Amino acid sequence: MTSRRVFCGYLLSSLFLRSRANAQTTDLEGFDPIWRDAEHALINFFGDVQYTSRGADMEIPSYSDVGTSVPIKITVDAEMSVHDYPEVIHLLAHGNPTPHILSAWMQPMCGKAEFSTRIRLEKSQKVTLAVKMKDGRHIRIDKDVEVSFGACAQIGTGDNDDIAAFLPETRTNLTNQATTGTIIPIRALISHPMETGMRKSKIDDEWIDQRIIHNFECSFRDKTFFRVRLYPAVATNPYFKFFLKAEQSGKIDFLWQDSFLIDFRDSQNLAVS
Repeated sequence: MTSRRVFCGYLLSSLFLRSRANAQTTDLEGFDPIWRDAEHALINFFGDVQYTSRGADMEIPSYSDVGTSVPIKITVDAEMSVHDYPEVIHLLAHGNPTPHILSAWMQPMCGKAEFSTRIRLEKSQKVTLAVKMKDGRHIRIDKDVEVSFGACAQIGTGDNDDIAAFLPETRTNLTNQATTGTIIPIRALISHPMETGMRKSKIDDEWIDQRIIHNFECSFRDKTFFRVRLYPAVATNPYFKFFLKAEQSGKIDFLWQDSFLIDFRDSQNLAVS
């Protein structure tokens, strides 16, 4: 039987979801529409725009034995100035049960328009990177990935009580000293089941409630410079590698938000000389 904690979290999330049902854009304030088709999602994100295939790259294996954790790196050609940076980056998988994988926002203080993560792919399919630049340009990259064994629905173990009781742990890795102007890599990970809501418990055949990290953001001196809206196709134990241009000393704060309405935080100090 589902615990009271699970039920309350699920009920609040469901009410929040319904309150956002009419939204047509992706943001970090709540639960977005559940897109069933990647092309339809892109039309809703950007409208009927003209794309170029130049100015960005998506590194992803052309073949993966299993789709449980496929590495991907996104790079955008940008000066990372106030006039030249990616305003939003969308990643979609055309053959997944829900195609929206993630959306990411960067600020010029990243110093480098690049990030890496791991995703889930249900089957062999096309993966699309779509970027809107500050100057209004739209970039689209499509790549085909062959997958032998899919991973979206049945990945995970335990019943609803197990999932509700799971307590995530955060890990961050970065240098604590840097020279002014250096672009430093930052790695952030949280242990989390990323339950899709699409599997049944092997114990009692009960549907497992969705529980995911739906928002990640990183701030420096109280200014958010990298943030991601996550969906169920981000792999178990969400991981991100991204960058910060070291201009002054200060504290770097990390925030992960769980769809059970729980926040997890970490912080690191950076000394710049």
